[in-house]
Amino acid sequence: MKNALLYVLIFCLIHAGASGQVDAETAADHVIIKYSPLPMFDFDNTIQFGVEIPFGQSGVTLQQDLGYGRSTFNAWYTEQTNVPDKSTYKSRTTLRYYYFGKRRVRGYVAGEFMFKQVVYRENQWVGMDCSGFGGCGYFENKDIRIARIVGAGHAKMGWQFYFPSRLTMDLFAGLGMRSIKVRTLTPGLDNALIRGPDEFWAESTPGTREIVPSLVLGFHLGFVLGKFED
Repeated sequence: MKNALLYVLIFCLIHAGASGQVDAETAADHVIIKYSPLPMFDFDNTIQFGVEIPFGQSGVTLQQDLGYGRSTFNAWYTEQTNVPDKSTYKSRTTLRYYYFGKRRVRGYVAGEFMFKQVVYRENQWVGMDCSGFGGCGYFENKDIRIARIVGAGHAKMGWQFYFPSRLTMDLFAGLGMRSIKVRTLTPGLDNALIRGPDEFWAESTPGTREIVPSLVLGFHLGFVLGKFED
């Protein structure tokens, strides 16, 4: 995976050196491919790429980011940690409006919807035929899958900087709310007692439902596609 990122960077640098001069005005109606470094260091880490597509000269663009991550390359787990078998899938859809522009920077406001699903796989003793008043009929050893599903909406502001080499840097911040729910994906466990994965930064017990404030901060590194005059 590290080699793939290196190849992408080399490709961008080679094409950047062979391109015409780019600024905010000339790049406004061009597609930009983006990479987000910070999600690699999230608790639910992902490798995240995106694309920003402009709607003509209207100042409106749509950006779609997709990410995938595994706990095996999570920076927060150490050799002493009981690393869970965890996969993370993430999507961010952002509608932007650029309200001002100068030669090397454009400012925007945006609305964003974020969806994330974290899937845990583990083997544990599960209480079966459990009643709502406590107590289970028996326990059975099972391989189970648990999903923590997050949906969030954010209002954002940002600034996108354009460099002559076709490279861009997109800085943003936003506030919103997020809904979190945890459920069991394994069939046949409707009345079972299941322990949640041991994660100190997130409640992952099946049946959990909560709505909490949400803060988003970050940046994207981009590369402007298309032809430009020299």
